[in-house]
Amino acid sequence: MKGMDIRNGHREIADDLCGQARKFYQLRYQMGNGGNLSARIPGSEYMLVKGTDVDFMSVSLETLAVCDFDGNLVEGGVRPSKESLLHGAIYRRFPHVMAIMHCHSPWATALAKKQDQLDFSTYHSALKLNGYCPVFDTNSYVVPREYFPVILGALESHPGMNSFLLRGHGQVALGKDIREAAATAELVEETAQITLLSRL
Repeated sequence: MKGMDIRNGHREIADDLCGQARKFYQLRYQMGNGGNLSARIPGSEYMLVKGTDVDFMSVSLETLAVCDFDGNLVEGGVRPSKESLLHGAIYRRFPHVMAIMHCHSPWATALAKKQDQLDFSTYHSALKLNGYCPVFDTNSYVVPREYFPVILGALESHPGMNSFLLRGHGQVALGKDIREAAATAELVEETAQITLLSRL
């Protein structure tokens, strides 16, 4: 696949990444130039990932990078997101995961400040999030490589787990495509909001 125009060869995946990024910016789930999202290139060990320091409203074919699961740039004029190493580690270990959304959505980030896992404030969230959404405290704005085994171990121990929170650093949602990952992230945010509002 190296040497091919991978981004143009997977325009539908790229377009979906761009669409979901813009949606999350408009929802104010990710402001500024943080956060990231990616999608696995089917049948390969490559992924399409947002370029570092690119805001969600500016995600386009030109600001998406193709990199391998070790974060090495394969194609594109931007550096891959700093979290591409974590994305790659998840893709490598779990072939069913095809897309990842990471955003600093305010309600989920607020809830993770003082909790060790998400409370399921609705029947829907308990069902769709498969009863488990833990909070990891990595003490960093980028998940350090030495913390990967903790996250991967939790995903292995809880096969239905499709999301997790990062203390002081937002949320991560997984899916069979970026639309599913984004829908999961929206549900995490809604669930956190209902939980926190119910305590007022």
